Amino acid sequence: MRQSLIALACCLVAMLALDARQDMPGPTFRSGVDIVDVDVSVLDRNRLPVRGLTAEDFTILEDGRPRSVVAFSEVELPSREIPSAPWMAEVAPDVATNAHPREGRLVAILIDRGIPQALYPDARRFAEAAVDQLRPGDLAAVAFSTFGVPQNFTADRQRLLAAIGQPFVGLPEGADNSELDCYCGVCTLDTIARIAEAMQDVRQRRKMLFVIGSRIAIQSAGRCGGMLSASRRRAMRALEAGNVTVHAFDPTGLETLAPSASARASQRAFAANLQRRGDLEVLPGHTGGRLVSDPVRPADRAAELFRESDAYYVLGFQPGSTETNPRFRDIRVRVNRQDVTLQARRGYYPPGARPVETGSLPDGIPQALRTAIGGLWPASDVGLAMTLAPLATPDLRQGMVAIALTVRQQFDDRLGTLFTAPTGGPGETVVHVLAGAFDRHGAALAHAGQTLAVTPREAGDRQFEYQVLMRLDLRPGRYEIRAAVEDSTLGRAGSVYGYVDVPDFRQTPVTMSGVLLEATPGSITVPADELAGLVPVTPTARRTFARADRVQAFLRIYQGLARAATPGYLEARILDADGRLVFRQESRIVNDQFGASRAADVTLDLPVDRLDPGAYLLTLEARHGNETATRDVRFTVE
Repeated sequence: MRQSLIALACCLVAMLALDARQDMPGPTFRSGVDIVDVDVSVLDRNRLPVRGLTAEDFTILEDGRPRSVVAFSEVELPSREIPSAPWMAEVAPDVATNAHPREGRLVAILIDRGIPQALYPDARRFAEAAVDQLRPGDLAAVAFSTFGVPQNFTADRQRLLAAIGQPFVGLPEGADNSELDCYCGVCTLDTIARIAEAMQDVRQRRKMLFVIGSRIAIQSAGRCGGMLSASRRRAMRALEAGNVTVHAFDPTGLETLAPSASARASQRAFAANLQRRGDLEVLPGHTGGRLVSDPVRPADRAAELFRESDAYYVLGFQPGSTETNPRFRDIRVRVNRQDVTLQARRGYYPPGARPVETGSLPDGIPQALRTAIGGLWPASDVGLAMTLAPLATPDLRQGMVAIALTVRQQFDDRLGTLFTAPTGGPGETVVHVLAGAFDRHGAALAHAGQTLAVTPREAGDRQFEYQVLMRLDLRPGRYEIRAAVEDSTLGRAGSVYGYVDVPDFRQTPVTMSGVLLEATPGSITVPADELAGLVPVTPTARRTFARADRVQAFLRIYQGLARAATPGYLEARILDADGRLVFRQESRIVNDQFGASRAADVTLDLPVDRLDPGAYLLTLEARHGNETATRDVRFTVE
């Protein structure tokens, strides 16, 4: 039972525990030899970042021996943006890319077991305040130690907030999310360990873990002592290796710790409350974080915690040994400043010390593609952008996802002069493509692959671009879609991760497909007919257009089988970056348009030729009686 609950606990475990070491975007401090990098925060008495330090201000010890700082950078994260229009912060792009910034925060929000439902509103407000503090370049995830619907790392605030709002999904009816759901409380420590282990190989980012709950079992003198001891050691070692700062939020609020003389059991209650508070302080104290017990002002407390990582340093040193044995290497960092608090990585495991998981994908898939989609972080040697559009079969019984990948990579002279791949012709490159759908536990539910011969066309700046179209057949539900492209000629691979919700088209009164955009002129599409017969357009993941482009939006409106078809309306609106309405069009959808398949196709020409350069939001809303369905698409006009 305990193992099954832990498996349910966190999508970070199954989905992200695969080795991501080879796939980190951005520099890894290589200068002829492997360099170990350490991200360091230095805080003053007011817990504000100390800026302006140099490499000479730091000393690094590895296993007690000094190491020279051979790489150094000071990171200043962008300030929190105040959007000119609410949609700029609230609506995430419908296109996922692997072009993530090199620096930023990685924030995990763990909602622990044992929070009474009466206190969950306070816990929820703090979690939402943490999401509200995310800056450009930050990514966050939501996890649960027992029940709930987790969310993998994303910048999509709507998905994060939706996960926070579903803490008791899977909880048996009548249960109270109590200690019975987690034997001895070890599920909390085990989940913390797995989250930290998943984030361990991400470099040059500050990592924060918010543990929201009223208790964290740290130690016990009874029968649980041995189990807690092993789980505690694992969690602390993982936090040290990953340089994860733990902040705990206690939704119970401030309670008096003084015993009451009028209560017979007051001494026992006092001791239990004192131990509970002490346990909550252990992990924050060990990692340089804080315990927060202020449910009244969660936004202020969250802002203070984020402010601590507004600026930090990344140091690199050459390890004393290149052996790959699994021994943990101790790191100690010192800074020649008085009255400061230093947070730094306390150790690392050498590359290759931990086994690489292969995941749940079937055999026969090239290892390069497995590796590209198997990490916490997407591979970025090949630039990718991906859009996902759920669709239904004509009988509405089955769902599918149309995938449009835009591939952009550096041109290489080998494509014209040194091409040797056996299946292609001169000037071609052989490309392997993989797309897989995963559930919240990391199990692969569907996959599709292609091997293509692509003739690159240089698109300026010695780069070339092409599109790949694919589809996955899926039942209604929520999925993470991971796609990877390997250029076997050039030996490069890239991957991209996105999310899609496939509606129950048959039972839901009104649903909409995803919005597919077609742009002319566009890049070459290989193969061009992969979605032929499904949609009347050739979709693209491009969302930046010139005013001379012709851009069409396509979507399909479905009416379920639960009741008779009814006429309705489709309203299209475009808002600019200041929230002003710059386009509106309403059209009537009559019953004859749906036909026997209960689906009506709609095509809309976007007026990009009449829009000023800038960012825009397209909203498509279908209304049928009291039922509505909405889709949003962000785009930019140059």
